[in-house]
Amino acid sequence: MHRFPTPAVEYPNWDLPEGLGELLDQRFEALKEEDGYDYFEVATTQQSKVGGYPGWTQPPDWPDCAGCGTRMEHLLSVTATEPGVGRWLPLNDWASGQDETATARWIAEADPAALDAFGHDMALGDLGGMYFFVCRGCPDTPYTHRYDC
Repeated sequence: MHRFPTPAVEYPNWDLPEGLGELLDQRFEALKEEDGYDYFEVATTQQSKVGGYPGWTQPPDWPDCAGCGTRMEHLLSVTATEPGVGRWLPLNDWASGQDETATARWIAEADPAALDAFGHDMALGDLGGMYFFVCRGCPDTPYTHRYDC
């Protein structure tokens, strides 16, 4: 099966600006009640990806660049969670000719063995991942990584 990049808009899930989570609690509760998803499930893709917000499974551990001291940029995640496990599914895996609601219903009603066909079948702790970071502001483009499980 060919995989193609699927763009996704992501938002911080762990480290929202101070007080913002409390201000949005009612909206988060309404989202959970209406759609069955909490904010954590829809804010960030919890799968392997390039760029975006790291799908931390533990509190964030953003690295600072050893060269210039600024917070490094998330470059890549390799995680245990892949499509079929959560709400995210690459666009080319949506059922052909169906709208999103029909496809979501197909995913919900699918045989668990069919959902196992998605993803890479790696175990990285419980639901952990490797997160790679880079500093594009420094001339030698330093990089580092973090692991959580």
